[in-house]
Amino acid sequence: MKKLFGFAFAAALCAALVLLSCSNSSDSGSSGGGSEKIHSIAASYAPSNSWGNGWNLGNTLDAHVGEFSDKVNKGLSTETSWGAPETTQAMIKAIAAAGFKTIRIPVSWHNHITDTDGHKIDSAWLARVKTVVDWSLDAGMNVIINIHHDNLTEAQMATTYGFCVPEAGGANYASLKTNSQTYITDIWKQVATHFKDYNDKLIFEILNEPRAVGKDYEWGADTNEKKDKVSAANVIIKEYEKAALDIIRASGGNNATRYLMVPPYAASPSLMDGWSLPTDSASNKLIVSVHAYTPYDFCMGKDNTFTAAHKSNIEDWLFATLNTQFVSKNIPVIIGETSASDKNNYAERVKWAKCFFAAAKAKGISCILWDNMKIYPEGDNIAERHGYFNRNNLSWY
Repeated sequence: MKKLFGFAFAAALCAALVLLSCSNSSDSGSSGGGSEKIHSIAASYAPSNSWGNGWNLGNTLDAHVGEFSDKVNKGLSTETSWGAPETTQAMIKAIAAAGFKTIRIPVSWHNHITDTDGHKIDSAWLARVKTVVDWSLDAGMNVIINIHHDNLTEAQMATTYGFCVPEAGGANYASLKTNSQTYITDIWKQVATHFKDYNDKLIFEILNEPRAVGKDYEWGADTNEKKDKVSAANVIIKEYEKAALDIIRASGGNNATRYLMVPPYAASPSLMDGWSLPTDSASNKLIVSVHAYTPYDFCMGKDNTFTAAHKSNIEDWLFATLNTQFVSKNIPVIIGETSASDKNNYAERVKWAKCFFAAAKAKGISCILWDNMKIYPEGDNIAERHGYFNRNNLSWY
């Protein structure tokens, strides 16, 4: 959802990121499409909390056109439909060269379905995803792929492919839930089978920010009634995740023990009531997936100055909470998205970056920077300027 401007900020941010990342000693490898032999080698990969910091290929393979109003395969052109250029191997190499250890590749699938029966994915789209994954692995990075913008409202379930988190007691609750779970498992059965021989450097994130889209509690719960609805939604989300997990584990190859990222409602650290990690046939292979544009008022709201209160929100709430609930229990956490929106305040965002990534390092939590290639003063939405890397000329803003 949801670039940072000025060399001073970029330098400070990269320095903060490198503190948490290991040195990148891998060479670039071969080009995408011809490297499957490399990626099929069984890996004795590092244990939890060792993925380093990463970067999101945002607004790219997750982009979609239209308003969830049809079931037409949109083809490869969606990759550039939100303004990002077509991804190249040179871009991926530049990300790795900057010291990032992990790349998250958000992927939307609903607009690349060619057959309702089994929700067959367009083979050209799956091949394109594979190419970008291969480039990233060849560059020595860990790779995360997921189901991204396929979360619909209940009404949209009648007009396009995807899944929803229906409200208990609502109209068509049982069928909406069944159809949603079928979509999720159909997608993961195909994706998992396609990548089953890839080693543990490829991570599957089951869902992105699963939530009750369109409801008044979609992004938060400020009343007891809304909290109860979020808790009920988390029970459904856990069922979806368990079903997907079982499909992935049963798909063969290295998927039996692959690392899987699993998010709570909206991937929010504050909306976990009713949710827990599903049971897994593999031991110690689940990662809690959360997003943290924290503190929200600074990262996506109107606050331009980084204050002591913001620092406390990061250290004394966010990372203290994640440590208490998971890290201290040897359950790994990856913050799949984080960033501070560009409001022409890069000096203050330097302060945010140093605080945020130092706090993450102290708790052993890896963070993946969100990058949608938008910088100040683009657009009217101050929350959506998360541009770091200019993919057009391979430079950092």
